[in-house]
Amino acid sequence: MKLLAVLICLFIATICDGMERSFRVTFRVLDDEGKPVAGAKLGVSWENANATKPSERISSAESSTDQDGRVTLEGKTFASGVSYGANKEGHYAAWGLRYNFKDTRLLRWQPWNPTVEVVLKRKKNPVPMYAKRLALALPKLDEPVGYDYVIGDWVSPYGQGKFSDIIFVGKLRQEGDRKFDWNLRVTFPNLGDGIQRFMPNSESAGLRSVYQAPAEGYLSEWKLHRWRNGAAEPEQTTFDDKAGYYFRVRTALDKDGTIVKAFYGKIYGDFFDMVYYLNPDGTRNVEYDPKRNLLKPAKPRDRDLYEVGP
Repeated sequence: MKLLAVLICLFIATICDGMERSFRVTFRVLDDEGKPVAGAKLGVSWENANATKPSERISSAESSTDQDGRVTLEGKTFASGVSYGANKEGHYAAWGLRYNFKDTRLLRWQPWNPTVEVVLKRKKNPVPMYAKRLALALPKLDEPVGYDYVIGDWVSPYGQGKFSDIIFVGKLRQEGDRKFDWNLRVTFPNLGDGIQRFMPNSESAGLRSVYQAPAEGYLSEWKLHRWRNGAAEPEQTTFDDKAGYYFRVRTALDKDGTIVKAFYGKIYGDFFDMVYYLNPDGTRNVEYDPKRNLLKPAKPRDRDLYEVGP
C-alpha cells in the first residue's frame, strides 16, 4: 500500500507538470527603520496558463497591510514565481520584485505561505538638486576633459561648462574591433574632493541610495579599465553599470585641512551611462526631489532631466 501511495503521488506530480498550482505568500512591509507599515498597498501578479486572450495571461491581486505590516495573497500559476510590489503615501515605492518558489508538492507551490519582507523607505527631506541622465562619450581622448555638474555640460572648449567638478582622461588602444584596451582615469581639481563606489538598492523603485552621502572615505582618483585580447577572448571590465558612486566636489578647506564647504552628490550607473545628482546646499543630503530639478531643460519635457527619479 505504501508503494502504491508513492506511485500515485509520482503520477500526480507528473501529470501536473506544466499545470497551474496554488500558491500563498504572506508579505510583511517594513520601513527603513524596520518598523511595520500599516495600510500599505501590496500587489502580486502571476502568469495564468488558462488564459484564452493575451490580455488575460497575467492575473493579479492587491490588498492592504494590517497593523503589523502583513498581508497574505494567493492564486494559481504555472510559473515558478510571482512578481510583487508595494507603495504607501509618504514612502518610496518598491516595484518589480520577484519571489521564486523552490519546489512543488502535489498541486501546491512550495514553500507554502512563506513570509517575504518588503522595505518601503520613508520620504524624509527631498531637496532640489542638479540631476541629469547621461549617455555619452568623451569628446577628446588622451587629455583632461572636465564636466560641470551645475551647467550639465562639458567644460569649454567642448561644451558650455565653466567649472570642472570632475576630470576625465581616457586612453584607447585598439587593434580591430575584437582587440582593444580602454582606460579611464577620474580625478578632481580640489583637495578634499573625491569619489567612492556603492551598490544602489535594486529592490527600490524610489530612493536607491542612503539618505546622506558618507562623511569620509572619498578617493581623489578612480581608475576604470575595459579590455579584450582578441575574438577568442571574452571582454573583461572593471566598469559596473549596476553600481553607483557618492562624490564630494567644490571642496574648501581651512588652514588645518578641515572641510568648511563642499557639495555632495551621487551617481547611479557607471561612466558614461549614468544619472548624476548634485546637492548645492552644502549638506550631505542626497535625497532628491524629482519635482525640483535645478537644471533647466533646453526643450519641454526633456527626458534626461524630467524623467529622473530619486
